[in-house]
Amino acid sequence: MRDMPLRESFPSRRLLARIVRMRQLDGGSFVKRRVLIVDDEALLARTLSQAFREADYEVATAGSAEAAERIVGDSPPFDLLILDNRLPGRSGLDFLQSLGDARRERVVLMTAYDTEDTQQRSVDLKVDLYLKKPFDLGTLLSQASALFEKGARA
Repeated sequence: MRDMPLRESFPSRRLLARIVRMRQLDGGSFVKRRVLIVDDEALLARTLSQAFREADYEVATAGSAEAAERIVGDSPPFDLLILDNRLPGRSGLDFLQSLGDARRERVVLMTAYDTEDTQQRSVDLKVDLYLKKPFDLGTLLSQASALFEKGARA
């Protein structure tokens, strides 16, 4: 993601309102989805965090796989994991693998280093959405919301 003022990188208010409406239940209440963003690039993590909060998600962030493991271990379950693959220490895919097969979270993997090996591991580890950096923030929000429309992970 190129450096730009944060307000220019955010999706429109109309898109955010549409995402919130899509998440509204018949009874008029909202399901507050929990998101964990794992990225060592502070500006991108802040931008994603702010955008997901504005779309009415509860957000936690971590700058490494090790920090993410502590958060996952100390928190109620997350609905969505947004992982950078290249992290200090272990990779996002290594972190995902450490969670095991019983995980229920939807997963978005972001990478600036697209390789066949990364793509294959993503398929093997059941990544729901594979994004090559740079990507459009509005598209990420829409696609993340659409992941929940598919229903629970089997």
